[in-house]
Amino acid sequence: MVNGPECMRTFIKNIIGNEPYGYQLRVAELLLGGKNVILSVPTGAGKTWASIAPFLFAKVNPQLYFPSKMIYSSPLRTLTNSIYEDVAKVFKDAKIQTGEFNEDIYFESDVIFSTIDQTLSNFLCFPLPLSQAQANINAGALIGTYLIFDEFHLLDPKRSMATTIGMLKMLGNLTRCCIMTATLEGKFMDKLKDTLENNYEIITLDDSCSDKEIIGSLFPKKNKKSIYYKDSVLNAHQIAENHQRKTIVICNRVETAQKIYREVIALKEKAHILTAVDKNNIICLHSRFFNEDRKKTEVRLKELFGKESDANEQAILIATQIIEAGMDLSCDIMHTEISPINSFLQRAGRCARFANQTGTIFIYDVLDSMDRVSLNIAIEEEDKKEINKINNKFLPYEESECSQALLEIKNHDTLDGDIPKTMIENISKTSSNDLIRQMSLNSSGGFNQGKIKESWESCNKNFYRDTIRDIQSVDVILINNEMIREINRFPFRYQSLSIYKWSLVGWLTKILKGEGPMELEDGDWLSMELKEPNNIFLENDEDQKFELKRIQPENIKHLSNQVFLNVKYFGYDRDFGLNWQYEESFENPSPRNEKVEKEDTFKPLTKDTFYEHNMGLIGAFEKEFLPKLDFTFKALSDYLQLSDFSKKKFIEIIKLMIILHDYGKLNGSWQKPIQKYQFLKDGASKEILAHTDFDKNSRRDVELGKEAGLTKRPSHAGVGAYVSQEIIEDIYDNDFLKSSISMAIARHHSALSVSYPDFKINPDNYTEMQRLLTEFNCEIELEKENFRGNLEGFETDWYGERIAYLFFVRILRLCDQKATSNLRNYIN
Repeated sequence: MVNGPECMRTFIKNIIGNEPYGYQLRVAELLLGGKNVILSVPTGAGKTWASIAPFLFAKVNPQLYFPSKMIYSSPLRTLTNSIYEDVAKVFKDAKIQTGEFNEDIYFESDVIFSTIDQTLSNFLCFPLPLSQAQANINAGALIGTYLIFDEFHLLDPKRSMATTIGMLKMLGNLTRCCIMTATLEGKFMDKLKDTLENNYEIITLDDSCSDKEIIGSLFPKKNKKSIYYKDSVLNAHQIAENHQRKTIVICNRVETAQKIYREVIALKEKAHILTAVDKNNIICLHSRFFNEDRKKTEVRLKELFGKESDANEQAILIATQIIEAGMDLSCDIMHTEISPINSFLQRAGRCARFANQTGTIFIYDVLDSMDRVSLNIAIEEEDKKEINKINNKFLPYEESECSQALLEIKNHDTLDGDIPKTMIENISKTSSNDLIRQMSLNSSGGFNQGKIKESWESCNKNFYRDTIRDIQSVDVILINNEMIREINRFPFRYQSLSIYKWSLVGWLTKILKGEGPMELEDGDWLSMELKEPNNIFLENDEDQKFELKRIQPENIKHLSNQVFLNVKYFGYDRDFGLNWQYEESFENPSPRNEKVEKEDTFKPLTKDTFYEHNMGLIGAFEKEFLPKLDFTFKALSDYLQLSDFSKKKFIEIIKLMIILHDYGKLNGSWQKPIQKYQFLKDGASKEILAHTDFDKNSRRDVELGKEAGLTKRPSHAGVGAYVSQEIIEDIYDNDFLKSSISMAIARHHSALSVSYPDFKINPDNYTEMQRLLTEFNCEIELEKENFRGNLEGFETDWYGERIAYLFFVRILRLCDQKATSNLRNYIN
């Protein structure tokens, strides 16, 4: 480390405002020394800054061998939002990408805060905000990057957790990584360390007695938190009867939280109960609020339940599990529905959270007495349909995990001392002691690695359910007819809400059956989704990327991850969020995002020559990528066992890839229509072009395009890929480089291309390629004519070959985008 530990100590102190803990310095020492970290410390002990500080330190000390990019992933949107807001105060250029916020859909920023869904979908080649044609752009963002995974224990063991482990095993030395948790059991962490292999070290507070003493409030004294099991379901009367000053209620489902909130309000207004609580201090919070309303609520919650709040001001919060992590709140009374043990302990961390506080936690079953009777009968009669129907009340959790947690909780009356650790260890003996072994057997290669490779080949969002989450959420946007045209152009302009997919399916079904407050009018639409249009200009960026299409009744069970709802039939209330039942809240469309797409996103194309376009890509690479690739080049040469492959050689091969990528545009059957169009439009001489100045919004341009035959041009990407195969093999004598470069070129417009068309390049057109080759000292001769065929593709089944391809194709596609949209920014 630069100037030793004292320099890091001062650096962290300046960021967080107080003396860093010893374990925080140890994390920095390990990460900056080439190790990866598994960090397990209690909630509120400062693990967020422990993970981020080493990256920020390396940023101001560029001589350190450390990634220049950081992706911070969390399983919860609220946690991601909260941490982003804190870190953005220190690192102004940080971006957030959660689905709710789409500030960086291509993961280009140096610091990105993301949900685990966004991060994993990128690596799996079905990035949630992008089309299938763009599916291979984002995976490369994780290569050569510092990856932080927060609240790792909240990941789905069979899906997101297994996929994350599989991804890290595949990436190997290509990343630096910090995995953080508050509640993972010690033996599990040991097995995780052994499984990951790549220089991981475990850090806990057990390694530092002095830190334990300093973090006094995290190790409660006797009777700090008492727990009681209530043999009933959660209800408003129990909340009112046990309220003292600060009450937090945590429900498993949004519908339950909304119902309880309305019941508590009714008790206050109609039964004159809770008279000491101001109505405005009875608050509902869940995932179905717009950003502006949620932010206002979170600010108010800090005022009422935060460390600096007035202890005598009474308040009641009814929420879902979104407050389990990342929100620094505390109460004296907590009511919670039963959930898996890790989730329960996270919730309990919001009771008596601060020093010298005490609190009481009431735990409720999700099944009432009649449900229990019905379940027993269904089990006796082996009625699987009824059993599933009743057990669905435990969603989003598994009934077995909740039941295990409840049995363990009943053995204790406090959460003092090491009781939380004991709870986790006791349950681990029966449910997760062999979890790592189970994950290692779940797919070819284990840890979902087989599914990852399948997903790379298909780029299909259908893999989401098997690799990330079983209970799929859908982002919904409330719109009216006047907004449709704008959304076709700017699909992320309006704020979205998250809803459980099958809840939305249920809503749509009920409205279609006439059970909603408003009857669906004949010919009217209820819901829409974005579809890729029939792109009449294949591979040539001359059409819009999406358009809204109605979701037909027979397709409502197959919703995409983003759905647009008609505000005539759906409502929104600032007090309790999205709904379909209350007509008085209808006709409230989604507000605009705080940050929206630039108006010039859909401006007409700018005409450029073949030479200019390629030089623009070279400029984009040198300006946007090259300064940040030192770590990646070194790591990738080791990963691919290219011991003699220096930074200079990587730059050389990337520039060669760029020069060859549009070779197919020199094909006579591609170049003639584009030259004819430009001549018809403005009488321009027959330059060798890469793009015209076609404007899809101009009727004249569309007519000229048809006359010139723009729609009849063949694909071009495969031609450059085909000729690159022999060239790369001759120059570098490496099969992995040959396949990864050629496939990157083939797929620089579409993630699934495997072939090339007939091509014939005449001498005049080839002169432009020769000009480029000469400028970059490439003494090679390219094939100028051949019949259509399939590319050789990848040489082996080794995942590393695909990872190299994902690295190269990201650079090529983003440079292509940048040079096409803003050529003058990258060319002299």
